[in-house]
Amino acid sequence: MQREQLGNLGSTNGMKFQKAESDLDYIQHKLEFEIMKSLPDNPAAEENPVTLLEELSVVKSRYKTLCVQLEKVSIEQRESMNCIRAALENTMKMVQALQQHTDLEESRSLLLASHEKRRLPLSEDEQAAAQQLTCQTAKEMKSLVEEPFSSESTVPDSTEESQFKPLTEEMLMTVPRSIRSTVKLADLNNFYRELFNHFVVNKNRAALSVSQMNKMNMKATDSRVRILKELSIVELDKQGNVKLAA
Repeated sequence: MQREQLGNLGSTNGMKFQKAESDLDYIQHKLEFEIMKSLPDNPAAEENPVTLLEELSVVKSRYKTLCVQLEKVSIEQRESMNCIRAALENTMKMVQALQQHTDLEESRSLLLASHEKRRLPLSEDEQAAAQQLTCQTAKEMKSLVEEPFSSESTVPDSTEESQFKPLTEEMLMTVPRSIRSTVKLADLNNFYRELFNHFVVNKNRAALSVSQMNKMNMKATDSRVRILKELSIVELDKQGNVKLAA
C-alpha cells in the first residue's frame, strides 16, 4: 500500500509539472503573438519584450530541473520500499518458523506428559510420533538458522571472486559531490559486485543497458553508473551501455 501511495504521489507530481510546463509554453506563444500583433514594425528598445520572454524561459528551465529531481527521488523511494519489504518478509518467515517450532514443542510435551501421568510405556506408534516430532523440531530449528543466509544472493566461490575489491569511502569521496550525493557506499558496492560477477565470474562480454541491468535485479541507476565511470571501473559505449573497463 505504501509503495502504491509513493508511486501515485510521484506520478501525480510529475503530471502537475508537465501541465505547468505546457501552460508556460502556451503563455509564451500567446505573448509572442500578442506582442508581434500590437507592436509597430520598428519598436523602441524600451518596448522590446525579450526580457519578459527570457524570464519565462528561465522559469521553464527550473520546472524541467524539478521534474528530473522528482524522478530521482521517486527511484530512491522505490528502492527503499523494496529493501523494507524484503526485511519485513524475512522477519515474518522467522516469526512463522518460531511459531511452528513452539507448536511442535507443545505437542511433544503434551504427549510425553500424558504418558508420564499414566506411568505407562509408549506404544510403538506413539514412540514413532514422538520421534517424528523431535526430528521435525530439529529440522525447523536448522532451517530457521540457515534461511537468512540462503535468502541472500550467493556468489560462486572462485578465483575470480577473490579478485573483487569493494570500493572504500576514500575512493567515493574523490567523485564530485554532485554525482555521489544521493548514493550510499553499501548500495554502490552491491551494484559493483553484481557487475563483477556478470562480466568476470560468469565471463559475459556484451555491454548492458540500464534497463537490462534492472531486469537482472542489479538495481542500476544513472548516479551509480556515473560514479563507477568516474572511478574508471566501467566504460560506456556510444549507446550508453555499460561494461567493466579493460
